[in-house]
Amino acid sequence: MVDFISEVEEELRKDDYNKFLRKYGPFIIGLLVAIVGYVGFLEWREYSETRTARAAAASYITADDLLQNGQPDQARAAFLALADKAPDGYAGLSLMRAAVISTDAGNAAEAVRLYDAASARFDIPRHSELAQLKSAYVLANEGAWDDVERRAKAIAQDGAPYEYLARELSASAALNLGNTALARERFNYLANVPGVPETVARRAQQALTLIGTSEQRSAAPATASEGTE
Repeated sequence: MVDFISEVEEELRKDDYNKFLRKYGPFIIGLLVAIVGYVGFLEWREYSETRTARAAAASYITADDLLQNGQPDQARAAFLALADKAPDGYAGLSLMRAAVISTDAGNAAEAVRLYDAASARFDIPRHSELAQLKSAYVLANEGAWDDVERRAKAIAQDGAPYEYLARELSASAALNLGNTALARERFNYLANVPGVPETVARRAQQALTLIGTSEQRSAAPATASEGTE
């Protein structure tokens, strides 16, 4: 009797299981297919990204070899070609290398354009701001102080990665634009605020000394003229 009852219960369980499969089986199968498909997609994407990164690395090394072997024009072309097809990180770095070559060749306008393009291709803010800073340095060498002021101000925010270098450029821009009072204020900040890198603070102090010396020289003729009257 016990065996009979056990057999009946087993058949009932099988019947419930079959009903469950008939009702929910298609959904379960669909879910399993979706999971397998998604895992396969992730593996394919990882493989594709790895392959693309390796190809970009090889192309970058080839371009760098051209530069090291004294072929800057060919290297620049190779870096630009890589930037057109590489992932954003390699693209931004390649554009910056091309910008350096343009700077060395005396083509400041092209260098600025490439640094700006590099800044747009980086997805890490620190890298993007570095490209902007380098662009501002090129403009400073060209004496385009209005542009330097505008660009430096954008990356001289409190806590920004290149805050103090940008502030230094901004102070230099004010000085070269003839706003001595603002330049003194900005250099004084860099010379005295805690946390400023030592080299930046030292240059700021030197700039303040030069500003003071320049003002003394400017005031000397006027003082001498008053003394003769």
